[in-house]
Amino acid sequence: MMNAMPLFRAILLCSLLSGAAVSAWAQADVETATIEVRPEPGEGIWSLLRRSGVEPTTASIAEFKTLNAGKMRNGSKLRRDVAYRVPSRSLYVPLFGSKYANVPLKGEQLKGHVFYIVGGHGGPDPGTLGKYDGKMIPEDEIAYDTSLRLARELMADGATVYVIVQDPNDGIRDDRYLPVDHDEVYYGNKTIVLNQVSRLRTRAKIINDLYGKHRKTAKSQQVISLHVDSYGMKVEPQVDVHFIVGSRSGKSLAQAIRSTVEEKYRYYQPNRGYEGEIKTRNLMILRETKPTAILIELGNIRHKGDQHRLIKPSNRQTLAEWIKEGLVRQATGKGA
Repeated sequence: MMNAMPLFRAILLCSLLSGAAVSAWAQADVETATIEVRPEPGEGIWSLLRRSGVEPTTASIAEFKTLNAGKMRNGSKLRRDVAYRVPSRSLYVPLFGSKYANVPLKGEQLKGHVFYIVGGHGGPDPGTLGKYDGKMIPEDEIAYDTSLRLARELMADGATVYVIVQDPNDGIRDDRYLPVDHDEVYYGNKTIVLNQVSRLRTRAKIINDLYGKHRKTAKSQQVISLHVDSYGMKVEPQVDVHFIVGSRSGKSLAQAIRSTVEEKYRYYQPNRGYEGEIKTRNLMILRETKPTAILIELGNIRHKGDQHRLIKPSNRQTLAEWIKEGLVRQATGKGA
């Protein structure tokens, strides 16, 4: 999936409160289409579906057989000289922008799990401004682009995801430099005000109201808040994962993500070493939200090494995929 490892400081701050533990701004209806795929040598229905991005469930296998009635030997064995129709489902989410609005559904391993993705700052507050090659790097834009990528990855695995901070004009962007703007709003088209306490309380209320809506039916509910650190200047940037923990559910979530990042770091940079700490911190987004919550620092906006990495869209995508993988581990009981 990835051929090089982006070196980030990813600081994860976990909720001080215990909590229970979903799709976006306006998750659209599922659209169904078909694609044609020829089987590879020795491939059966299960592996063909998986290679095509379709989870081989009882329903998808039955649908595949209906679509391809008469094409298989004995009703189930694939022929290499035949192109088979594969059911392909996708979501259409305009918030992600025209290039990424179509979200192919890969599986259902996160079905029933609810995620609240919160890009840090936004609206009148761009967060900390870094500067690289004479160009400004706003914290909120880096966090927002990564949050959309994370939301899209979670949706593709069947999760319900609410993007709490939204920009009606900026979808997922494959640009190195993301200009500052101030038109972000909260979920539900609510204005983001300048006063920090009021702003944070509004976020918490939106999340808590949605939490109540899903409380009886969700398998889990979790808040993932993304920021870019602005303090300190480490000599060598790497994926240092710090967790702010005050609950068993928060610690478990933190450890699942930390283990994932550690494994990626070990694989892509085996000689660098990796250290991650678990800490606590009293932040409103962690303290006042009812679901289990973590805050992830994607890197240091003032560190040249981190700046160089964070401006690359491929690195923002990779980090989103790593975080998603950790969340999948937690949801499926495979966390550390």
